[in-house]
Amino acid sequence: MSGSGFSFAHLTHNQRRWVLLGLLGLQHLLLLQGIESAVGRTLLVVHIGLFILWQPFVRAELRLSRQQLAVIAGLIAAAAWWANGWMMILWVMALAGIIGGKVFFFAGRWAKIFYLLVLSYLISMLLMVLVPQVLPSPFVMPGEFLFLAKYVLPALLPVMALLPVEPEAESEAEVVDFVYSAFIFLLLAVLVLGSISAMLLTRQGYVESLIATIVVISGVLLLMAWAWNPRLGFAGVGVFFSRYLLSIGLPFERWLRELADNMQREDQPGEFLVRSLDDMICLPWVTGCEWRAPGCKGESGRREGQRREFQHGLLTLAIFTQQPLSPTLTWHFDLLAQLLGEFYEAKLRAQELQQLSYVKAIHQTGARLTHDVKNLLQSLNALCLAAVSEGETPSPQYQALLRRQLPVIAQRLQQTLGKLRRPELEGAQFVPAGQWWAGLQARYAQAGVRFSPDSIASDRTIPVTLFNSAAENLLENALAKKRETPALQIRAEFNLKERPVLTVCDDGRAIPAEVTENLFQAPVASQAGLGIGLYQAARHAEFYGYELKVVSNEAGRVCFELSQLAEEGPDDLSG
Repeated sequence: MSGSGFSFAHLTHNQRRWVLLGLLGLQHLLLLQGIESAVGRTLLVVHIGLFILWQPFVRAELRLSRQQLAVIAGLIAAAAWWANGWMMILWVMALAGIIGGKVFFFAGRWAKIFYLLVLSYLISMLLMVLVPQVLPSPFVMPGEFLFLAKYVLPALLPVMALLPVEPEAESEAEVVDFVYSAFIFLLLAVLVLGSISAMLLTRQGYVESLIATIVVISGVLLLMAWAWNPRLGFAGVGVFFSRYLLSIGLPFERWLRELADNMQREDQPGEFLVRSLDDMICLPWVTGCEWRAPGCKGESGRREGQRREFQHGLLTLAIFTQQPLSPTLTWHFDLLAQLLGEFYEAKLRAQELQQLSYVKAIHQTGARLTHDVKNLLQSLNALCLAAVSEGETPSPQYQALLRRQLPVIAQRLQQTLGKLRRPELEGAQFVPAGQWWAGLQARYAQAGVRFSPDSIASDRTIPVTLFNSAAENLLENALAKKRETPALQIRAEFNLKERPVLTVCDDGRAIPAEVTENLFQAPVASQAGLGIGLYQAARHAEFYGYELKVVSNEAGRVCFELSQLAEEGPDDLSG
């Protein structure tokens, strides 16, 4: 486009108010001159030219092809040739509809007043000048009335010209609401035709028929407004109309339904994009699309026509349409692209979370195995220390200790190797509570731990993996404190009266408050332990329906308890 053409388009855009006032002034001169005269037809052509410069549908800087110019010239010539009173009535009604569809989109007060005055001027010109000209001869308007309409009504034009101009209002995007425009056009059509019909049926004057028609239409509109939202115990017409719109199944609604289905069906982000955009080309306005995202790109349909690009987050989407998108469709497609981008990023995050869950499972399994191996090493160290103290000839007590401990160590080592091979198949292994309690006492017989009771005669079974992990972590943490304070007393109690309860206590210092806040919830830093081991034991307890908690935390009495949750039955997890 040439620089002069762009400058002219920019000038007409910045002076839209004066173009509209010139359009209205020429229209008034046209009505004074008469539409059927040569001068009137010439003024009509100039009037249509000003409308083309002012109209809000096509940008003024758009270059028209020769074919488009020929079509416009043909329409203007046809309008000038067949111009009459009824054509002017339809034309003014259309102008009033366009102005009425614009006036509600201006935020500035003076801009709204200006367009309301324009709308009032057009409606007054329609009812006071144009309609009386097409009335049958018996219903001729009084001369004074026509004089008032033709020479006093134009006083609105200087008033509109003197209103303050708001720059922000003039620079707003041109938007015309089709529903408002159609409503105003149809309302004026009913008013004009109703007034003429009332004149012919009642044989009254035009003014009386017009007033009666306005009263009837006002009453109908008030009744419809009341029925839309009556607030008298029932919903009203508005709810039924909204329900009807929601049940139509618009193209956008159908695509959103497909988008939600793809969100549920597809796990891979790339496949989700492919399926969703394959469904998008089924929309009536779309011929094709292409997209770019990290790690994938593609296209769907035919890449021809008007191209419009949208970018949201990691997704860049280009949509091809047969015709340029209107502002409303552009807004809708931008919203759809935003939804698609958000869902695509949600798929990426879900994939990353899945990978992180694998890493977390490996980490938790490794941490649990580390503690199992540490406890096995401690048991072997205890046997080694006992062997050193025995000398060359082992005593019967030492041989009995080996017979008890070596099978247990071998069994636990085999369990640890099984977890390492298939951590996801780790199952619940249950043993009698008395057998487990006796084995725990044997392992810590030389550690100076007081066990209560000495033995348990019960066939009740417990998850041995959980109780081994929890008991060994609690006892090792207490023994670490005992190494710092040799006089420390450690007690371990096991109760099976109502449900399995294991309690480990010591009479050392209390656990700091900053440690207990996150204890069992996350690994904590502590010189005496109380970190990852207890965190893993707590997660292990939740898996089996148990709870690991601190029941006492004061100097001289620090107690931990592992107990079955009250909601579980005593034998629910026993196989």
